[in-house]
Amino acid sequence: MDLSTQLEQKRQTLLQEIAALGPMRRGSLCERMLPQRRRDGSVRRRGPYAMYTFKKEGKTHGRHLPANQDVELYRRQIQTYRRFEQLARELVALGQRLADLEAGQEGKKNSRR
Repeated sequence: MDLSTQLEQKRQTLLQEIAALGPMRRGSLCERMLPQRRRDGSVRRRGPYAMYTFKKEGKTHGRHLPANQDVELYRRQIQTYRRFEQLARELVALGQRLADLEAGQEGKKNSRR
């Protein structure tokens, strides 16, 4: 089997894996402690509370997750998005190799003068 066929098979495998990923969400989860001022003026920290953060239009947004929300669901969806990003990078690299093969440039190095 030649290199072009092997790369095309790998490309099809990556595309199938991407298609099977399911729901995803970008961002991250963190735990946050909230300050609470007592009547005597002292401050104590309550928590930890789960917080989902994500970037939108160049700004970081956050959302507190209520205790009844499934934090594991968010965690799984975030991991799925990170896997998608990894597969997409692999697919781009593979596409570039296939394009180089098609152009007859695979394995050639630029010469110095």
